[in-house]
Amino acid sequence: MSDDARGTPLGDLADKLSIGERIGQGTKNSWVNPAYWNRQFVTASHIANNVPNGSTVLELGKDAKNLYYVPSPEAMTLVVPPSNLIVEQGPIREAAAKLRVPFSLFTETPLDAVPLTAASFDAALLFDMLDGAPEQAAYGAVSLLANALKPGGVLLFAEREGANLPAICADFNLQVASEAEGGFDVGIATRRPPPSRQTRKQKAAAAARGRRRPVAVDPAKGGFGAAGGRGKAAPSREEKEAERARRKEEKVESKARAEEARRAEEARRAEEARR
Repeated sequence: MSDDARGTPLGDLADKLSIGERIGQGTKNSWVNPAYWNRQFVTASHIANNVPNGSTVLELGKDAKNLYYVPSPEAMTLVVPPSNLIVEQGPIREAAAKLRVPFSLFTETPLDAVPLTAASFDAALLFDMLDGAPEQAAYGAVSLLANALKPGGVLLFAEREGANLPAICADFNLQVASEAEGGFDVGIATRRPPPSRQTRKQKAAAAARGRRRPVAVDPAKGGFGAAGGRGKAAPSREEKEAERARRKEEKVESKARAEEARRAEEARRAEEARR
């Protein structure tokens, strides 16, 4: 957890709770719109715990509120994707100015046209943005964020299970650790260091990923913040059953990876304690 977050009620509590327990705690303490405050509690503690001090941070979001949870950033960039919602830049820039760090804002720009330098960010944020977005738009969002991360950089996320975000991150060769709690996938996806040598199979897989381009989403046909549906035909019953089975298998694998990461971290801490 960051030094800046320690010693605060949120920081002290977040040190002691798992992701699932944070969701339960947030729900218990919420008295107006519990679901909203639940998500805000999880979002705040997730960002405060897992974004290192001095990071360059990129967010795909709707407004500037999540930026306040970042501990001592070096610089911040917010990308608000095209939608049928009106984006007021003034309040966003005014809020960001209070952080007193370099801030860049992109609005109404197709994701494949946002001028970001590849491998230039330490952390990326994606929270509650993909609900209702078609799969192609979700892939475009992850492509933007994954390509912008430095090797070893982290993508923090909390998205509804229906977005299938852990599997999409894995398609971009990100190392994913996540938990499915309260209808959301909450986790961290880390950009792997580039391999020194690639096999023919790995090169083919990388080429296939590269062909999946980000897209500009027509809000009238479904997309980020759109009211016009999900942009694709409703799946059949057989397709739904197959999708549920696939997601169940992915959740089991994701939890196994998270448990493995937890045990590795415990072993590392035990080794440090012995020293």
